[in-house]
Formats: sequence, structure tokens, C-alpha cells
Amino acid sequence: MTRGRLLAAAVAVAAGGLVWALVARREVPAEELIRRKAVAMADAAERKDVGLVMKQLSERFRTEDGMSRDEVRGYLAAEILRGEWVRVFTANLEVTVTSASTADFRGVYIFGRSQAKLLKDLARESVIGSYEITARVEKEGDGEWRFVSASWREADPSAFF
Repeated sequence: MTRGRLLAAAVAVAAGGLVWALVARREVPAEELIRRKAVAMADAAERKDVGLVMKQLSERFRTEDGMSRDEVRGYLAAEILRGEWVRVFTANLEVTVTSASTADFRGVYIFGRSQAKLLKDLARESVIGSYEITARVEKEGDGEWRFVSASWREADPSAFF
């Protein structure tokens, strides 16, 4: 190998290492992690995966009206497993980090009996419903962000089409 090729290979390896160090080690902001969790919960509900939804709720979780995490599990299982909702979409997800270990969440979950792949196509279906969820999220001892409290109210689904 010539000296020029050896130098070019060394520069390429160094550049690759630098890119990896800058990109692979970049920490994802808390806002984005929480947003991803909210979307993953909707996807899991659509797949009828109550377990994945529950992994995002803290053991300390309580709803505004006093439901515990276990009570929410039962409610979700009944709603999800009975197959009434086929598609679950998210809209207007907002995350505000209030400290290094706390955040506020607000978002809308839209449910519909449809094979629609896009939210705009869901409007053609006759059965839709939506809820605005407001929640508190905390970073727990294991480093994971989890929902610790939530409240919800019905939202007009037509506002999102």
C-alpha cells in the first residue's frame, strides 16, 4: 500500500469515527423521547398490545378521577381487546419539560373503525371518537420517562380533518 493510500484510509477511518461519536452518542431530547412514547402507545393500542401501553405508565400512575394503573389496565384491555377501534392516530402532541425529571404532556388520540392508513382518510368512516389527554411525565429511577398521572376529555374529532 502506498503512503498516499495509507494516509487516505487513516483519514477515512478517523472521519467515520468522528461521525459515529457525534451522531451515535447524541442524546435524544426528553421532549422527543416522550413524544415517541405517546406515538408508540397509540401504535400498541392499535395492535392490541396492552402490555406495551402499560410499560409507559408508572407504578404510581393515577388518573384525575382516581383510577390506579391496574384499573387503567383493565379498562384498556376491555376497550382494546373487544375490537371496537381498529385505528388509533395521534394529533397535536405537546411536551413541555418542566425540570430534569418532570414534563407535562398534552395530545389528542383519535380512534376509528377503519382500514385508513392516513388521518385524513379516517374522516370517511362513520365511527370515530377522540380524547384530549393531559398528563404528567416523570423520569424514574431507571432513567425511563413514564406517565404518572393523566386526565382526559372528549374532543371533537372533526377539528383534526
